[in-house]
Amino acid sequence: MSDNVIIHPFGRIDQHLVESVRYAVEQRFRVKASVGSRLEVPAKAFSRERGQYHSTVILQFLSAIPGGEGEARLGILNVDLYVPSLNFVFGEASTRVAVFSLARLRWAPTGRKPDEAALLRRAITEAVHELGHVWGLRHCTRRDCVMWFSNTLGETDRKGSEFCKRCAQELLASRSC
Repeated sequence: MSDNVIIHPFGRIDQHLVESVRYAVEQRFRVKASVGSRLEVPAKAFSRERGQYHSTVILQFLSAIPGGEGEARLGILNVDLYVPSLNFVFGEASTRVAVFSLARLRWAPTGRKPDEAALLRRAITEAVHELGHVWGLRHCTRRDCVMWFSNTLGETDRKGSEFCKRCAQELLASRSC
């Protein structure tokens, strides 16, 4: 599978966050990760009815960018994402490409400033989760595994960014093929 991951910020994404995600991706997956070009969110992904962006359309846009053999791409966005069957998604992945959004990861109680440290932890968790799918991992039944399907920020915060033993072994096996 991929030996390189190219991370594309969409729109204005804090450089420190992008670099932190890049470093975490290198550490978790033992790959070379680099920051690619800054992209604009494709207008055709926006749904007026929902006021959200269709993540699958963004995946298709990202996968159409020419790249080298053995490359995976990760997009980081600031817009609210959805797939038709769900109210929202934190991110989505397919073969070779993944995206996630910071929009719902920024949440803070009313009247409080968003916690930047929490945002960074959540961004790393979502990046690792979505790239896990790129390498063929499915959702895990362990609530403390990064591959657990989280539908709330509480679940994202609880699971953290580490693979359980079984998922780590599956990842290692998929990477050695």
